[in-house]
Amino acid sequence: MSQEILEVRPFPQPQQAIECMLLPLQTLFNHQRYPMDTPQRLHSYLIVLFTKGKGWHSVDFTSYPYQEKTLLFVAENQVHQWEINTENDAFVLAFSKEFLYKSPQDREVLESYRIFDYSLQSPILALENEDYQRFLALFQELKHEFDRTEVDAFKHDIYRNLLRTILLLAERRKRYEAQPSVLAQYAEFARFREQVEANFSRTRNVQDYATTLGYSPKKLNQVTRLTLSKNAKLFVDERVILEIKRLLIHTNLSIKEIADRTGFDEPTNLVKFFKRYTRQTPLAFREQLILSQT
Repeated sequence: MSQEILEVRPFPQPQQAIECMLLPLQTLFNHQRYPMDTPQRLHSYLIVLFTKGKGWHSVDFTSYPYQEKTLLFVAENQVHQWEINTENDAFVLAFSKEFLYKSPQDREVLESYRIFDYSLQSPILALENEDYQRFLALFQELKHEFDRTEVDAFKHDIYRNLLRTILLLAERRKRYEAQPSVLAQYAEFARFREQVEANFSRTRNVQDYATTLGYSPKKLNQVTRLTLSKNAKLFVDERVILEIKRLLIHTNLSIKEIADRTGFDEPTNLVKFFKRYTRQTPLAFREQLILSQT
């Protein structure tokens, strides 16, 4: 069996004073609390600014190439995996949505913006030198604040404002690359995506999501087609397929246990569902991926 997913919680204490952390990549490699090259599900958001070297970073079964002057975005609960390379360096920024949501207007930065939406685009953003210098200055200023030993009434707000500026500049870059139809529908799609993320193991019924959101199924299909060029049912089913793949590759769970976790009454129904989309059985997929990693 391949390595199981590590559940990584950078901010394990409830209501921790500050749920935001910035570290150099080499610090993580040198003082790691767990094997960094093991698949891990991060219970926070992650932004990495690569400043030296090149390599690959795996996010949900896809390896993405990066080099210096590259940003990487990993959303909460995605499974990702580091490539250990002592020649590389980066700023690694982790934060919780609760930290950012201290200001009500900041909620839309994660809920209505594209930067962490893995259903739309690559998590990698290559930067031209001018943009890179702006991001680098912000990360350096954020590190300067983290390194200050003095604690005052302004410290956490400075963290939050620098983080928000990083997110806004990244969102601007993402929107430059977006199709007009995507931008027009994205706020509505984001509400649907959030509901799917919370409930895909409970229901795959588009009517259930439409009712919760106050849409008709026709409206929900229109939103997803304009945003993703696919209907709402396919979007929900693909999210379920992704979770099944995660559990097949990164756990020792049986098909019955995976069926229980992903909302199938019987293991045979999961097998039929998975085969319809992937053209192979869950066990064949598991065996194929394990062989490719040996």
